[in-house]
Amino acid sequence: MERKQTTIRLPAGLKEQLQREADRRGISVNALVTVLLQKYLKMK
Repeated sequence: MERKQTTIRLPAGLKEQLQREADRRGISVNALVTVLLQKYLKMK
């Protein structure tokens, strides 16, 4: 799968929540955001 790099700005509190959840799952923040976005887009 081809990947592209992008940068996003997040509120500090949201970034911290994402980091905690990623740590809890044993994955990177990038992997977590990818999973969450894919799930969101499938729901539409």
